[in-house]
Amino acid sequence: MEIGATKAVQDRLKTTNIEESKGASLVFCWDTHLTKIKGRNVLFIVNASNRYTIAMTDIEPRNWNYYAMYISRVIHGVMQGMGYSEDQIGQYFKMSGDTTVTKTHGRKSVGGINRMVMDAQYFGKKLEKEAKYQWELSEYLNRDICQPEGFDAYGYPSELFKLDMERLGIAAKRKPAKVIDFAQYIENNRGTND
Repeated sequence: MEIGATKAVQDRLKTTNIEESKGASLVFCWDTHLTKIKGRNVLFIVNASNRYTIAMTDIEPRNWNYYAMYISRVIHGVMQGMGYSEDQIGQYFKMSGDTTVTKTHGRKSVGGINRMVMDAQYFGKKLEKEAKYQWELSEYLNRDICQPEGFDAYGYPSELFKLDMERLGIAAKRKPAKVIDFAQYIENNRGTND
């Protein structure tokens, strides 16, 4: 797994010696960015493939010392919360390989982070006190329709994350949604509503 660090995160980690991405599959790449939202430091953890976003606050100094392990634990906990079994989560982490901190994963991924930061400024509620994982903010951000790097269609990051898990074989494929061809629908129903 590759954990991309923006300049703000590199400064917090007190390092500039971060290696380039090794070209891992984007579904195993998470870019991280640290910024202030509503007067609090918020760490955004964003998947490079599907733009699924995790918002964390109140990160303790010791967690910065073990950054890669901390991010892995956060992702593990969020996947548990999404309903994935320990076997499925273990499979994801096994497929992702060793965890390394790298530079971010391209302009589109960083643009996605910037979009999430901008959207977070419009979050209408206060950030939860005494909570590290900002669940409501994360849910709010994951309802932003986007077309991230790993997809050629638009969707919600939460749904695109599920699709990535299906593509990897970690989650069972769901039945495809019934798509209505509106032009055909109008043609077939022309004159019936008069």
